[in-house]
Amino acid sequence: MPLTLKIESNTVLKRKPIQSSELPEDQKQAIEAGKEYQIDSYTIDRGHVRCFFTKDTFKDTNVWYAFGKHVKIFRDTQVYPRSLPATLKLNVPYKSQRDNVLNPDGACNVTSIAMCLHYLGAARKESAGQFEDELYNHAIRRGYSRHSPYDLAKIVQDYGMRDDFRTDATIEQLRSWLADGNPAVIHGYFTDFGHIVALAGYDERGFFIHDPYGEWFWWGYDLNDPNGNNNKGESLHYSYTMIERLCIPDGNFWVHFISKP
Repeated sequence: MPLTLKIESNTVLKRKPIQSSELPEDQKQAIEAGKEYQIDSYTIDRGHVRCFFTKDTFKDTNVWYAFGKHVKIFRDTQVYPRSLPATLKLNVPYKSQRDNVLNPDGACNVTSIAMCLHYLGAARKESAGQFEDELYNHAIRRGYSRHSPYDLAKIVQDYGMRDDFRTDATIEQLRSWLADGNPAVIHGYFTDFGHIVALAGYDERGFFIHDPYGEWFWWGYDLNDPNGNNNKGESLHYSYTMIERLCIPDGNFWVHFISKP
């Protein structure tokens, strides 16, 4: 059954998934609402749909990007944007950084990564100690910086999993990713130096966060206590408004989309 692309709003097809105003005229094509086209396939990229047109070409090419909110795609029934469950929680295991042997107040990065790797079933390389301390040592041995998102992605790959790190992710992409059963790790300014947390689900108002440090408040953190309640950061509900303020203040959203290969 062929795919049908339906144009829902007046839009501009583009050769690149960026603002149409940044493209020369030969790399964009205005399309009116109501038009329908047959396409062979499509992929999602940075809030756009990359479409491979079956019969139609514009300006000598059949491959164009459409802004995701301006189109729908059907194959008998609607396949894009797909309908997501209103609420979702993954069984991502929670880990506190504050009981780590190594740098307990500065290891949010490897602790968040450890939660996702554990959830995906990554095999450990050591039999003793906590997974997050193992990852901390692994980074040192490999000469990785825990503060580099690209080196964190290397750690994930070293443990047999995939990390698609992006600086321009969207909340919508994250919701769809989680709905596919995959965890994620996000960067933000929960502290002055920056902080990293794991995502374990969402609802209509926000994300369910595994914060390895504890629970964030506007005045600071109610820290996990290794000698008391060490799970204060488990499955917290951080609203989309809060995420936008703390993680996307300049429009850039740093996200590790982590999955099995």
